[in-house]
Amino acid sequence: MPLPKPVQAEEEESFLTRCMSDKVMIEEFPKLEQRFAVCKIQWDAVEDEEEEGTEEEEEDTEEDALIKFLQKISKATNFPTAGDDETVSLQNSKYELFPLDFAERVREKYPKVWGLGGNVLGNEQYKHLYTIRNEDIATDALTPRQVEAIRLREAWSARHLEDFRIAGVVAQIKWHVVGDKGVEYMKKLVNEEIEKRYGGGE
Repeated sequence: MPLPKPVQAEEEESFLTRCMSDKVMIEEFPKLEQRFAVCKIQWDAVEDEEEEGTEEEEEDTEEDALIKFLQKISKATNFPTAGDDETVSLQNSKYELFPLDFAERVREKYPKVWGLGGNVLGNEQYKHLYTIRNEDIATDALTPRQVEAIRLREAWSARHLEDFRIAGVVAQIKWHVVGDKGVEYMKKLVNEEIEKRYGGGE
């Protein structure tokens, strides 16, 4: 599938936000830094020629550019949905957080079940979101990567709340999200899978 490209009259900030959360981009470039670099290349490829004479200053590194971009979108957050302007935080999310203690027990004690859902990005998301919740990190102390993890969770949740199979439920847990059937349904399904594979439940 083709990569996102800027459309007519689209601002750089708007394009980068759209590109970073694009499903194909997330699948093809699960690492944030790599995905940002590709999105930036897509943007730079269509920049107006009039900007060519303004590049006298030393260019930012990709990391600097990423930080500046995330700082920009944090000022006009469009969070939790486009048009909103709330602080990017798990507390302001539209989606309920899955209980952390249950998730950790499954991850630590039942790897065969934990491995049923999600992918590399899901595991990475779990790690970043776990740190935020477990350490109770204040909003103003979040790193750019943690802010992005919260944004990605919001976008992912909007598309995956109705997956009620075991693989989908485990993926929801990795993204710290409660699906549409609720916490108890999710726990019951996971416990049934644990019973099936290990002979016991949580």
